[in-house]
Amino acid sequence: MLKTNCGSVYRCLLCQCPESVLIQTGARHAPEVEVRRCTDCGLVFLWPRPTGEELRRYYAIGEVYHEEDGDPSVAKRYITEMDEARVRVRRLLPLLKPDTRLLEVGSGSGAFLDAVRPYVSDLMGVEPNAPSRDLIRQQIRIPVVERVDDVLKEAKSFDLVALFHVLEHVPEPVRFLQDVARLLRSDGRLVVEVPNVDDTLVAVYQIPAYLRFYYQKAHLYYFSTDTLMLVFNQAGFDATIEGIQRYNLSNHIRWMLTGKPGGQGYYNDILLPSVHTAYADALIRAGHSDTLWAIAQVSREAR
Repeated sequence: MLKTNCGSVYRCLLCQCPESVLIQTGARHAPEVEVRRCTDCGLVFLWPRPTGEELRRYYAIGEVYHEEDGDPSVAKRYITEMDEARVRVRRLLPLLKPDTRLLEVGSGSGAFLDAVRPYVSDLMGVEPNAPSRDLIRQQIRIPVVERVDDVLKEAKSFDLVALFHVLEHVPEPVRFLQDVARLLRSDGRLVVEVPNVDDTLVAVYQIPAYLRFYYQKAHLYYFSTDTLMLVFNQAGFDATIEGIQRYNLSNHIRWMLTGKPGGQGYYNDILLPSVHTAYADALIRAGHSDTLWAIAQVSREAR
């Protein structure tokens, strides 16, 4: 079945185009899948997509992708993720008010929830992984549920819903965002952060080792600015999207030299902060940052 590209075998989730091109065979933790790009809208996706049951099992106690990467400790991830959590809080400060009610979907270790707590009145998390939920409930002491459906059943509404590196994991992103829209107050905002498929290591440098690392079992879709906007529009949102750069020049040099991750800050003793800033700014201007950051609201037509 995977040897043909005719009919509806590879039909694009966003534009329904039946034609796609093969980018790569095999992804991290999934040598059997194909990475394909829709020839019409440009959406990049894994094929075949896993079933709902396969995904539930994958994010359960024994099959979380963090464990596949050799880090089963939620507590350790909380520590390592706190710096980036604080960066996200600073980026969100213009949207945060003392009476803000915030929901984070895909709370992971709970680092962002803990970091944003002083700036909001009420907050809640959604996290499918049981050990992560236990840590958030017992140590961070913030309410967290397993699924978005659990929040919908409680008929709660929020001023801000945050999805940090979640949308690429979701089998049906348009339908998922439509469900999230039901959790937003009339003037509520949705914040989405996803990897940028136009990342310079992917789209410009095309480092083979990085491509084998970048495409992975956990990520079903890979969005560009255009395809992410298409998802928002189909889900009934108006959005603004900008590029941000999470990894610095040292990281990129190490990928080019060694073909391995772990280079963030490696050359900080010789590369001044201004060099990293200039490099990041250049990538953002060129549309080749590693990450996309979006702020969205439900459109008037969809209300």
